[in-house]
Amino acid sequence: MQKYEREMIQWGKLLFERRLISGWGGNISCRMGENDFLVTGQHAPLGFLTPEDLVRINDAGQPVNKSQRASSETPMHMAVYTGTETQVIIHVHPPLVLAFSLTHDRFVPVSFEEKYTIGEVPIVVQDTPTVTKPEKVVEELKYHPVVIIKGHGTVAIGKSFQEAFLLTDLLEEAVRCRFFTEPIGNADVSPTDFKFAQAAGLAPSTGERYAMFSKEHMTALVDSANRDSDFRSRGEETGLSTSLTLSLDESEAAWTVHFVNGEITQLSQDDSGEFMISGQQEWWRAVFRARIDPFLATQQGKLKLKRGELSHLSRWYKPFQRAFSIWQTIPIQ
Repeated sequence: MQKYEREMIQWGKLLFERRLISGWGGNISCRMGENDFLVTGQHAPLGFLTPEDLVRINDAGQPVNKSQRASSETPMHMAVYTGTETQVIIHVHPPLVLAFSLTHDRFVPVSFEEKYTIGEVPIVVQDTPTVTKPEKVVEELKYHPVVIIKGHGTVAIGKSFQEAFLLTDLLEEAVRCRFFTEPIGNADVSPTDFKFAQAAGLAPSTGERYAMFSKEHMTALVDSANRDSDFRSRGEETGLSTSLTLSLDESEAAWTVHFVNGEITQLSQDDSGEFMISGQQEWWRAVFRARIDPFLATQQGKLKLKRGELSHLSRWYKPFQRAFSIWQTIPIQ
């Protein structure tokens, strides 16, 4: 038995034992080479896999052994491999996540661990038994390590089966926690609720869009945060006094925001911050358009903390999270 086969059998069994899948549901796969993949076969029970249940396929999703039949979700797996840099895919049907998805459009984590590890999880709508429109799933997986398909299940990606498994398991437990909490109002600004931000005076009402990282854009970010009493109270509560540099890789544009007792006191066009976060335009644009949480993007390496320790920066998680939720209401070009 090959290494890849042993791993798939092992993790399929664990997925079943954790009740993240039941019966014959779900499918998993891994990349063995540039154009070589291994996927579970049709009607293969993940909890009781044997080598005969695993199908080797090429980059077109076709079985090398013509007598075998790969999972019906193979086209989705291949689309994800093409559109991301993942090495493994776990697609299962966690019962609590599935139930939650029927009445929600997204999942917002409760605990800091969940927020930091999986972030906000999008719920993609599909109206067929198998995923026939994988483009929507692939697009979200570019910015999130795990996504939910409404009424269907989850798709998690990673460098290893362990990583994808832990993301899936954590999401199911996070949803379980949500079921035990009372519905309460969320004080954060919803990135998609631009009208609310305008009414609160946190975003411009003229429809103006800023060139990202321009002086006008950065000034709007500073003004919006300083006008927000919630940001200032969270900053004061946590003793937010530091400086943070935001840097754009392509142009080397860098701006440093100076915080004193929860208020932004200065904006300077340099890279002198105690902490420095740098990234390519694609990922900064995704952050400012609320496609990905900035802490999650940093953990995944899409944004890079080039100066300072993330553990130290995390002490001000609450005010920074608030600031970015406001900044995501500022329209960019």
